[in-house]
Amino acid sequence: MSAAEEIRAAALAAARVGMPYTITASFDTAGRTMMGVAPAALGALVDGFDPMPLAYGANCGVGASDLLVAILAMSAANSDAPLIAKANAGVPQWHGAEIHFSGTPELMRVYAGLAVDCGARIIGGCCGNKPAHVAAMRRGLDAHMAGPRPSAEVVVAALGPLVAPAAENTGGRSRRRERA
Repeated sequence: MSAAEEIRAAALAAARVGMPYTITASFDTAGRTMMGVAPAALGALVDGFDPMPLAYGANCGVGASDLLVAILAMSAANSDAPLIAKANAGVPQWHGAEIHFSGTPELMRVYAGLAVDCGARIIGGCCGNKPAHVAAMRRGLDAHMAGPRPSAEVVVAALGPLVAPAAENTGGRSRRRERA
């Protein structure tokens, strides 16, 4: 999801029928959703829901590095939050008439371990992930030894550059206001 209004509507619909739910948003526009929601603001938004989602986090977007930087912002805002990380298998690129994802199974193995250290409790993949990517994530989680909370620089060094960095990560100014 990308707008606070659609997140609220989905949560309300789930609550009305008594269904447990989770929320994920795609932070693919300068570190925010297409509609301007910042990762740290997602937690503040869902804190007001009754009932609360079982978990919330990030999915899809532009690649594992950007997604984990969003997870870092969410976990910094609330270190106890049950967070979801579901990254694309790398960055989508057109190759002729087909979309190809740049992420290898090895990249997704490293991503899975870093996701734990960033604060995610539910870890998976989104677009471009194939059985080999999912198997690599499982191996990464099985072999993971808890490490310190990584910085955005550590994430980028391990997984590659940010594709849609937030203005504060590029030295520029963001013209979007935070919505929640």
